[in-house]
Amino acid sequence: MLLAWSFSPVHAETGVTNTRILLGQSVGLSGPTAQMSRQLLIGARAYFDKINKQGGVHGRRIELVIRDDKYTASLAAYNTRQLIESDKVFALFGFVGLPTSRAAVPIATKARVPFFAPLTGGPSLHAPFNRYVFTLRASYAEEYAYALHNLSSMGLRRFALVYQQDQSGVSIKQAVEDQARTEAIDLVSIDIDVDGRNVEPVIAKILDARSEVAMLLTGDYLASARIVRALRSRGYQGQFFAISFVGQKALAEELGDLARGILVTQVVPFPWRVSMPLVAEYRKRMSEAGYENLTFSSLEGYIAARVLVEGLRRAQRDLTREKLIRALESINARNYSDGGYVINFSPHNHNASQYVDMAAMTGGARFLN
Repeated sequence: MLLAWSFSPVHAETGVTNTRILLGQSVGLSGPTAQMSRQLLIGARAYFDKINKQGGVHGRRIELVIRDDKYTASLAAYNTRQLIESDKVFALFGFVGLPTSRAAVPIATKARVPFFAPLTGGPSLHAPFNRYVFTLRASYAEEYAYALHNLSSMGLRRFALVYQQDQSGVSIKQAVEDQARTEAIDLVSIDIDVDGRNVEPVIAKILDARSEVAMLLTGDYLASARIVRALRSRGYQGQFFAISFVGQKALAEELGDLARGILVTQVVPFPWRVSMPLVAEYRKRMSEAGYENLTFSSLEGYIAARVLVEGLRRAQRDLTREKLIRALESINARNYSDGGYVINFSPHNHNASQYVDMAAMTGGARFLN
């Protein structure tokens, strides 16, 4: 009887015992999103470790089971089933990328497992409403709308959009073309292979389009870097732009001095803006955890962990998945200290943020806001 009291959970909820809460994560620890995935994990751990050292949430430590999906949809689907059925996790946390998240969501939904804070702004994660999916970042459509509005206000009118030939790329293309019409922008859309390797036809079309001083990039950082190098080698003097999922730090490091002046949208605050309370808190926790390098992705992971812990606290000691969902839905700007990054969930809205800003790359893989 004593053993049963010591080790059995207070109730029968999967992934929860008297002493721990088990979360599952499938991310590309190898492959094109490796650096972004690792940075997200560093930021999340910086916060989870802080909470665990303080005794956890209602006496329970937060533990992560992590599986590498290599940024491959089929492997992400397999990992998701393993996390739910074999590892017996309570919730899924911080998947990276649209193809992998899209593969995981139907599995999580069928099992009624919360799918929290995927690092993607893909349209299918934001709509239609899914009770088990909670996002913390603006959509890709919102990132492009922000960029087009701000760049067009500078008098730029000729843009070239490079998009990937997949469901996500076509959705993004449609959203960007709609916004371009609103801003009276002359937009040329140019498709690229999903693997991003065959850039020569893309380069030729960009040069033929005679886009002004701005071009929009999609795809991973290696594909984007190939395009930048090829265009610069041909004397292209235009401005380059990329959305957040390009992997800002990875792209800057890959290009070196060629990265100077590239614009990127960001969906979290500038990690070096110490005047913002959330950023000051993040920098302190990162330093305490022994991490000196600050990145947009680690800040995104930190925010995701911070909001999830708030939901776990509100769900109280008798934790269930349904109680977590209702607790997360109660978090909004009126009752949560967000430190400057507004979070607004509700029973009818699981997309917490529309925050978008822009930064420029400088030398040494640094950024200017």
